[in-house]
Amino acid sequence: MPKAKGLPMIHTYRPHLRASLGWGWLLAYGLLVMAVGVLALFNPLATGVATGIMLAIGLTLYGVVAIAIALWFLEGGPRWSELLLGALALIAGFTIFDEPLSGAISLIWVIGAWLLVSGLFHVMAAWRLRAHRKSRLLSGGIDVVLGLFLLLAGPASSLFMLTVLVGISFLSRGALLVSAALAIRRLEG
Repeated sequence: MPKAKGLPMIHTYRPHLRASLGWGWLLAYGLLVMAVGVLALFNPLATGVATGIMLAIGLTLYGVVAIAIALWFLEGGPRWSELLLGALALIAGFTIFDEPLSGAISLIWVIGAWLLVSGLFHVMAAWRLRAHRKSRLLSGGIDVVLGLFLLLAGPASSLFMLTVLVGISFLSRGALLVSAALAIRRLEG
């Protein structure tokens, strides 16, 4: 491959890396990720609790970092707003640690609200703009319907939706890893 002006040479074929990847380990990892996806699909309660705990960890870490940045690096108004946001994140994180399933359901409702608002903006933009009007209307309409479903569904339906989303995400990621492992094996064979 010729070197582009001012850019480093990029090699797309490196046989010394192929053998070091260990396709067997990648295959095992992919199968493990797929197994987690199947478990997520068939155990909504555990999926909800795990998602709630991950949300709590994320909020708690954000709160600690926000407070630290506010205390050491900010002054005036930004300091106080960052301190307030950090404190709210810590409170939310600790609250979700206490009830992780409720945190997971709250996350679904936040996603529902975001989809609803986003979808409405797409629909409004479709009426104002002529370019890609049909695709904007379709995309916006789908987001509005999904958002309303998530917002109006009861906790059991919200938990089911969370389970399906997490399970499908893990299954698709695992399938990609298995596919990559098998492709590496074919190259080595």
